[in-house]
Amino acid sequence: MVLRKAFVGILAVLLLLPAVGWGQLQEPSWSLKGEAGSFAPAGWSHDEVPALTRVQAVRMQLEVNTLVDERFDPVKGKNAASKFYAFGEDMLEADALIISSGSVLLEDLAAAADLPLRVIEENNPHLLRDVLPKGASIYGLGIALTAMDALAMVERQESYTANLKTQYEKRRKQVLSFMPDPTTHSASTYVVRSGDYLGRISSRTGASVSDIRKWNKLKGNTIYPGQKLTVWMPKGKEVQPEKVAVAPKKEEKKELATKSTADGSFLTYEVKPGDTLWSIAQKFPGVSADNLKSYNKMDELIKAGEQLKIPTQMITDYSPEKYPGAQ
Repeated sequence: MVLRKAFVGILAVLLLLPAVGWGQLQEPSWSLKGEAGSFAPAGWSHDEVPALTRVQAVRMQLEVNTLVDERFDPVKGKNAASKFYAFGEDMLEADALIISSGSVLLEDLAAAADLPLRVIEENNPHLLRDVLPKGASIYGLGIALTAMDALAMVERQESYTANLKTQYEKRRKQVLSFMPDPTTHSASTYVVRSGDYLGRISSRTGASVSDIRKWNKLKGNTIYPGQKLTVWMPKGKEVQPEKVAVAPKKEEKKELATKSTADGSFLTYEVKPGDTLWSIAQKFPGVSADNLKSYNKMDELIKAGEQLKIPTQMITDYSPEKYPGAQ
């Protein structure tokens, strides 16, 4: 602790340079170009000086990483571009606060300077996150920090980061606890098809219905065609093909019964497992799923064994030969 206090005097540095005013740093001859962190030209650009690429910026000893892109630094970025292209304009200087002991949260600096955080972020476009990295410059605060104040801010940021890591690790372990051992199981994506339900998917994959719900955060049994579900299966195991007995087309049509009413003749169709209104309509040219819903006065929910009426006058290729038993 004694050693820590002995070195506290070098923890914060306020660079008071022969400075231009803050307004002059934002003179209209300079403008911001490109996207921070990109390899394409980005940063401050002048009427006579283009923005630097990432490679050029590194050659000019600017920092470009996930926390800061000094091509956008209103002093360093402009000076680096001017020097790289041998632009004759005088080098800029400005009051810059640099914390040499570690990173600090921008919101702590905003509170110390009694400035809105939004203003600080707008004045320092080179800062890409909510922190001022160790050794980076920040402008426009108008304050000087004592070494003790700087140390307190650094410790708060370290505590904040540690809490985030703890929460992340807790959440990661919670997520992993839902899943099988990745050394014996692998995750696959199952795309829900028309007529699927969780029980059917369970029988095809070997995963329990409760696990499928848990892995995909499903609160009930509702799924829909096209939905992508994550299913963990033993390594080497594949989704089993669905065992569905498909009757020959002619035999299927022989199962149709034709009746007549005062409104005309109609066929009766018995719904089979896996049928949907759309798939049934495809069996009868000219008939749509909406026709079936309207004629049978029902919604889209159907179940196996249910009898549907299909008016013969709606079937464009209807004939007694194609549909045996029709009158």
